[in-house]
Amino acid sequence: MDHETRSDIEPGSSDADAREARHAAEASPVPVPWTEPLPRREPPPRRSTGAGQAVCPVCLERIAAGVALCPECGEPPDAPRRPATAPSIPDAPKDASWLALHWRPLVTIGAILGLISTGGALRYLAPHRFAPSRAASPVAPPAPVCGAPCWSGESCQLGRCVWQRPNDVGHLADEHAPSIAGPFSLPKDALDALPLDRDRFVVALSAGLEVRSSRTGEALSLVSEAPHVRRLHRVGDVVYATAPSRIYVIDAATTRLLKTIELGEAVGDIQVGASGRRALASLPAAHAVAILATEYHAEIERIQFGDDAVGPVAVDDSGSRAITTTGQLPLPGQREPAGGVAYPFDPSRLGSEQDRVRTSMVGNPASALMIPDGSAGFVALRAENTLVPLTWLPSGAVRQEARITTCREPEQIALVRSDRRAIVRCNEGRAIQVFDLSKRELLRAVTFPGRALDMAVAPDGAQAVVALSGDGAGSVALVDLKSYAAKVHPLGGEPTRVRLAPDGGSALALGDRAKVAWVLQ
Repeated sequence: MDHETRSDIEPGSSDADAREARHAAEASPVPVPWTEPLPRREPPPRRSTGAGQAVCPVCLERIAAGVALCPECGEPPDAPRRPATAPSIPDAPKDASWLALHWRPLVTIGAILGLISTGGALRYLAPHRFAPSRAASPVAPPAPVCGAPCWSGESCQLGRCVWQRPNDVGHLADEHAPSIAGPFSLPKDALDALPLDRDRFVVALSAGLEVRSSRTGEALSLVSEAPHVRRLHRVGDVVYATAPSRIYVIDAATTRLLKTIELGEAVGDIQVGASGRRALASLPAAHAVAILATEYHAEIERIQFGDDAVGPVAVDDSGSRAITTTGQLPLPGQREPAGGVAYPFDPSRLGSEQDRVRTSMVGNPASALMIPDGSAGFVALRAENTLVPLTWLPSGAVRQEARITTCREPEQIALVRSDRRAIVRCNEGRAIQVFDLSKRELLRAVTFPGRALDMAVAPDGAQAVVALSGDGAGSVALVDLKSYAAKVHPLGGEPTRVRLAPDGGSALALGDRAKVAWVLQ
């Protein structure tokens, strides 16, 4: 192969040329096909820019006239131009004016300005352009806020605290006469009765707690584990049955004895706060009030009140302020007890930390009431026919306000949460009086044909049930607390006590003298 390669070298060439030719042949063993070169674009003709100067037609740089090669691109200025197609963007025409070069952006800017000017002219020429502007729609003012905190069970609506009635409570039907079952004869040792629900009620006997049917009055069962019961009190889902030295805790649904609270003294009155966590039981013989925890049914504290035999108790919703008094209801024909005392105290504090506030209440303070927010209280003086307001000061002191005159012998004062009212039952006055607790003034007085012996307020605050005495016969009055209309329903006997079921749908009227009971639904 070297021989052939050497034979291709022309004679007379040097060895270096031979080697170079051999290397080129080895680097390109395959012949490359020949293609027609692309036509070269002819540079524009040289333009004269001044004396002794020209423009390179290739790079458009200024060069000296008559040079052979352009110093910038190395191309000859006078090289022959080949024919070429017209460029996509032609060069500016020769001697073209500024307007000819910039007319497109001028037209675009003019169109934008014309659009803006047209909009401004149309806005200026619009109908009622210079008419006074319409008044802006009034913005609803913010809802007023209640100045004072609302009571338990109330909500702030339009600046007023409005009581929200629970959905599961009501009252006796007042559109027509309620159905009256009875009278049911009770044992001679019956001391108290209490409805459990619409179908059952219990009777306190010496042998125990007897459960009876609300429809027939027949005995259903007997809780013999709770003997010598004197009074019955409803505390949430249980019944507190008081005995001479203890309290029996009975489950209202199953009538099963849950627990026995040993107190060592007889219980006079039991009041439960709205929260239901604490119950206050007065112990007249011990001159004290026992604080009971209803969660686990036990005595957690006992507050002593000197040598006074305290009785009626009232407590607020928070359980931090309460009143107890030494008043009592005398038996018919007997005189009023001499003197009288009211004790404001704090059930949430220990007995050793009490302020020992003793307020003289001459006139037999038979009943007491605490406003749910604890700001004030009221004591009914049976012998004086007055209500005594008590106001708690920020310092903790208690001040007596101006007394309010009531009907004769006020024996009971009860709270009506709707519209913040209080009802006073008068025995000799044969009436009930409704007072506004905020303004402390009388709203309405409802009179009856007989003495008002007992009263109960429906849990929805719409009705009051009053037991009335009569000449050999008694009746029950249903008072509508919205219209204050009273409907009297005769019973054929004299009821002395009235008890309502937890839902307010049924009532039990008990005659202590004749030992009979009626069920109203």
